[in-house]
Amino acid sequence: MPHLKTLVERHENDPFALIGINTGDEPDAYHEGVKEFGLTWLSAFQGQAMTPISDLYKVRGYPTYLVLDTDGTIAYRGHSGTEIDAVVADLLAKAKAKDK
Repeated sequence: MPHLKTLVERHENDPFALIGINTGDEPDAYHEGVKEFGLTWLSAFQGQAMTPISDLYKVRGYPTYLVLDTDGTIAYRGHSGTEIDAVVADLLAKAKAKDK
């Protein structure tokens, strides 16, 4: 979580959004975790019984990170939070160049 918090802070003035989907906890544990870790980004609780978002994106392990580009195409799928830094930086650079 600290790495994700830093990522959000680093890109607070960029066209960047982090959305978290929790599928493994009980509702009370999820809400406590949001408070405990001080999440500053959108986080949703999907629960354990039905996982339409995880099914849609074929999530098979946790955590899974998906980075989407400005067209909604998956630019990265993996399990390392630190690997997404370079992907996000590259996508932001491309988006900013496109706007010029």
